[in-house]
Amino acid sequence: MKMNRSLQTLFGVAALLVGATAPAQDEGFAFPPARVEVAVAELREMAPVVEVPGTVVSKNDSRVAAEVQGVLVWLAEVGDAVAEGGTIARIDPRLMQVEVKRARASVGSLQADYDYRERQLVRTEELAAKNSASATLLDEAKALRDQAVHALADSRAQLERAEGDLKRTEIRAAFSGHVTERLASVGEFIDVGEDVIRLVDTRRIEISLPAPLALTPFVEAGQLLQVRNDGVEREHPIRTVVPVGDAVSRMVEIRLSADGGDWLVGSPVQVSLPSAETVSMVAVPRDALVERGGAAYIYKVMDDGTAKQVVADLQMIVGLWVGFSDGIEVGDKVIIRGAERLMDGQTIDVIQ
Repeated sequence: MKMNRSLQTLFGVAALLVGATAPAQDEGFAFPPARVEVAVAELREMAPVVEVPGTVVSKNDSRVAAEVQGVLVWLAEVGDAVAEGGTIARIDPRLMQVEVKRARASVGSLQADYDYRERQLVRTEELAAKNSASATLLDEAKALRDQAVHALADSRAQLERAEGDLKRTEIRAAFSGHVTERLASVGEFIDVGEDVIRLVDTRRIEISLPAPLALTPFVEAGQLLQVRNDGVEREHPIRTVVPVGDAVSRMVEIRLSADGGDWLVGSPVQVSLPSAETVSMVAVPRDALVERGGAAYIYKVMDDGTAKQVVADLQMIVGLWVGFSDGIEVGDKVIIRGAERLMDGQTIDVIQ
């Protein structure tokens, strides 16, 4: 009994101390202004979507082959970045250098023969003009000169080919990209047309996805689609809808332009395809949605600088945008950052 009275005394003293130290909360207390970022509601064309898997592909993915025979003496390493026109492999050029020398010698010999035949023809024409040479001799001189012309042209073509083969011992990249695979090894004898290296363009990329034939009426070139992968979301335009469907899968291929993007070639992605006709509706960025207690809210910026909590009539979510049929009007400013801890009617400070 004494212990109970002692506890009551202690609790009473504690209550007095708390009452003495707690700050008085007057009726005019208000939360300080909250710093927020805002966006403007706008009218957008939106449609319900279905998720379709796609793959990031390169526009240029080549298995580069040799154009001349020879022993492979150098290859670029896997992972090397190569500029357009850069060397990616070398074939021993010694045999080609010999062929060039022989072709140049042949051109020189036939050039001399042509010059001689041309002078002979001039002399014969002068003699024929003085009736000192027969027509038969003149015709023979012309024929020999013409044969020399054709032989020289053929020899020059052989020289051009030999010089081209020598240049082709340096296997060069037809486009900028990265070496992804070595298909031959240094020291191997390479024949014409044999693959030596795989080169992939990592900047000029597209996103390829199969789409059900039933969705083709709702997609068209230039239309922006939402693409996602591991939390990263971007919008990419449709480059083309291939107008040929597969008879078995009932699918068509859609290609999205993604040049200059940061997607890795071969990455799987999810693409949102419209599944119905688009409709115009008021939309705000998805970041404006605030979920509390199983309900979703939007905070509008009022003219007096306060935030008003609105339970809007959510219609659809498409990518990074949310569409409403009621509660939000075009031009309304909505809070997209800092709304998580807001109270209805709280004063706000908008960050520009």
